[in-house]
Amino acid sequence: MKTHFLISESFQALRSNFLRSFLTIIGIVVGIFSVTAMLALGEGLSSNVMDRFSSFASGDLSVSGEITYTDYSWIDEQAYISKSLATLSVGRSDVIAFGTDFSPTTQSVVGDYEDLQSYEIVEGEVFDWSDVDFTESVVVVSDGFADSVLEETSQTVLNQTITIGGQKFTVIGVIESSSMLFTRGDGIVILPYARSVGTLTNSKNFSSVAVLLEDSTYFEIAGQHILKSLNASRQLAEDSEEIFSVETSQSFIETAQETVGMISTFLGIVGGIALFVGGIGTMNMMLTTVTERTKEIGLRKAVGARDRDILLQILIESVVLTSLGGLIGILLSLGAAKIANNIFADSDIITIIINGQVIALAAFVAVAVGVLFGLYPARNASKLQPVDALRSE
Repeated sequence: MKTHFLISESFQALRSNFLRSFLTIIGIVVGIFSVTAMLALGEGLSSNVMDRFSSFASGDLSVSGEITYTDYSWIDEQAYISKSLATLSVGRSDVIAFGTDFSPTTQSVVGDYEDLQSYEIVEGEVFDWSDVDFTESVVVVSDGFADSVLEETSQTVLNQTITIGGQKFTVIGVIESSSMLFTRGDGIVILPYARSVGTLTNSKNFSSVAVLLEDSTYFEIAGQHILKSLNASRQLAEDSEEIFSVETSQSFIETAQETVGMISTFLGIVGGIALFVGGIGTMNMMLTTVTERTKEIGLRKAVGARDRDILLQILIESVVLTSLGGLIGILLSLGAAKIANNIFADSDIITIIINGQVIALAAFVAVAVGVLFGLYPARNASKLQPVDALRSE
């Protein structure tokens, strides 16, 4: 039999059982739509998170531990260091604005904040991040904190007084930074280091130091030297991580990739379950079709049709069925993605990306499902004996 004749016969057979074919196609549409949507969501999530996480992993190296100001000064003075930023986490001190309690992340920084965090000033101004002796009672807040205050109190926080741990501070600036993506609560409040030590925290030690290198290709050597030297100052083994640890931005990114990969795999499995159910429906329909057309198959074989002709015809019917469902599912996914991206246009995380690879994979899966779930019914049909088939009721 010619292939085009088999395809024509397949469409005629599907039309003759329109309702059953339609319901089967719906199952495939749901399955392909689920797979495409989950893959596209995973692709968008991966792209957004990796972009944001790359910004979050500030600098080439991150040194963590009980870092004194002397330690930080030594790190900053090394010839291979271009920029550095030390962070003192004050924790979640009680913050009151306009009589309302808020829970921002409160921290102090010393060093090259602008170079390491790439922030933008939304309103007002910032104090000198590198001035370790700056003691004025002022703070700079993130736009997240400013938005929380505005939402709760209908008041703008700029140039207003807020209370942190019982101490009064004036908000002199509002900034936006991509590195603030992963903060929890009501944004971030940044205080001068000298003002927070002894009033909001008893610790003078920084929790982390982020550094940019003069030549980032030497991050491993620089990291080893920093860890070795800091450990030597505490009389610890060179590679000890008892007090200090040094991480590279690449390690942060690899961690993010692993996490996003797991999420994408989970989303793919969820979509695959729906597609599997649709595939079972396809197999059920084709098995029913073979049973109903047993005499027809026997007659075809009696007039010269070969086993492979019968197998190919049933298989083509299955593939046509799933391909139609796949096409409709892909088109629905494209439309849904456009609508979703318009709805979540302001979201930094949710983006639906249906690229050529996602479409090609969805199309391949649709055809593969037709072959996989149509092969068994097609093989059963091809093995029917003409005499037995013609005698069947």
